[in-house]
Amino acid sequence: MSAMKKRKQCVSKEETRIISSITSTKASGENYGQIPMDIILKILSRVPAKSIARFRCVSKDWGVTLCRPYFTDLFLKMSSLSPCLLFTFHAEGKWSFFSLPESMLISDQKSSRVVDSLSHVPIDYPIRVCVPVGGLLCTKDEWNLSGKKDARMMICNPSTGGFKLLPKVKTRRRRVLTYLGYDPVEKVYKVLCMTSCERPYSPKTEQHQVLTLGTGKMNWRMIECSVSHYPQSHHNETCIDGVLYYLAVGSGCWKTSMIVCFDIRSEKLKFIVDEAFKDIKSPSTLINYKGKLGIIHHNAPGLMDGKSSGFALWVIDDMEKHIWCKNIVMFPSLWWNLVAGTRVRIIGTTGNGEILFSPCVVSIPFYIFCYNMETNAIRRVEIKGFGPVMGQKIYTFLNHMENLKLVP
Repeated sequence: MSAMKKRKQCVSKEETRIISSITSTKASGENYGQIPMDIILKILSRVPAKSIARFRCVSKDWGVTLCRPYFTDLFLKMSSLSPCLLFTFHAEGKWSFFSLPESMLISDQKSSRVVDSLSHVPIDYPIRVCVPVGGLLCTKDEWNLSGKKDARMMICNPSTGGFKLLPKVKTRRRRVLTYLGYDPVEKVYKVLCMTSCERPYSPKTEQHQVLTLGTGKMNWRMIECSVSHYPQSHHNETCIDGVLYYLAVGSGCWKTSMIVCFDIRSEKLKFIVDEAFKDIKSPSTLINYKGKLGIIHHNAPGLMDGKSSGFALWVIDDMEKHIWCKNIVMFPSLWWNLVAGTRVRIIGTTGNGEILFSPCVVSIPFYIFCYNMETNAIRRVEIKGFGPVMGQKIYTFLNHMENLKLVP
């Protein structure tokens, strides 16, 4: 049986209804054309990526049309208006991706939700990943792959399961730190990497290199960095409006905390060192707070749990003038009852301003915790659908969007 026939047999009733409603006018001959093509594409831009993959097999014309840049760009734009949570972990020789629309957490506050399985990438070693941007994500830190022969960093599209290996970084250093950024104006993805000197008590980054995706033959190129620093770990990065931000600490005798700003378009590095947060140490998390850069800091060492009392939130109101707004948050007593001994990390804020916390390990049951700063209310939502897995390290991300493009 051909792949196309198999794909057609998997089309759901809802997908069949969509296909029939769009193609029925074509069958009538004289009425064909009553639905303009741009309207058809707008309709299709609102269906899940898995459905588009099957629609591409309806006919050759559909396959060509739904792969054109106009439609894939339109699909990404519509997907950005309806972001989802992305869950990913490595188990049984594969890298698995699951998603859940954020709207299900916001509009319908049910006590449990079932995730949708997106894709599985065959890979036989555990990995770390960067925070996804523009529907793509990148494996993080090349030194974790060094023990595996021919292991390399890769770019992956969770919606399609497509992936592409990145060229090796030319360096004698054992560790390479990685970040992924996206410029929504020029629609360009870039990978920022830096080699790391792991000297005791004085780690620092050295060579800073950039790679642009989708340019044919991909090559790393050097960029200048004027301030010696070392990034803080554990997903302390966020990309907002074409600027990648990550937390770092000054190297050498200058141990001041700072925010590093990498402009995707100009490939320039800038540094924010401010009295407001100069004493912030790890653990801290950068987040996109209602379109603005935010920092969340809690006093508990490492991850948070039911014993954590609260956190401090800094939100920058004016990036040029370094004007920050600070909020001190104290958890309600219900926090301990719901979270108890579960170790969680902050993953960001939803569209309605709730701050989400996620466990770091897959468990049964598996809960996401949602905290509303305005009402000081805490609730938890059980996430189902991961399958019979336990104990795997899991990465949870907010504001993920589906992307139909093949990996550049």
